[in-house]
Amino acid sequence: MLCIAPRISLSVSEIIERAATMQGHSRTDFLIAAALEKAEQVIAEQSLVRLALKDQRILAAALLSEEMEIPSSFLEKLSSEYAQRVERR
Repeated sequence: MLCIAPRISLSVSEIIERAATMQGHSRTDFLIAAALEKAEQVIAEQSLVRLALKDQRILAAALLSEEMEIPSSFLEKLSSEYAQRVERR
């Protein structure tokens, strides 16, 4: 286990303590949950691929024209990651 001891102002500490208490959590559990949620959000946002409509059509056409009987390991991993993200929502 790793111990993280952030240095925060008294006013920030009081706000965190209040919010944690309102949710029935310890300050530590509250901070861990908040940090984990933010980390997952950042990772998900940075993992998205944004394409213009024209590029979406090109990609879709390329994917539909592929005649693969066995998906590649990359495609299987990508599909698995997508399924996990969809299940979490």
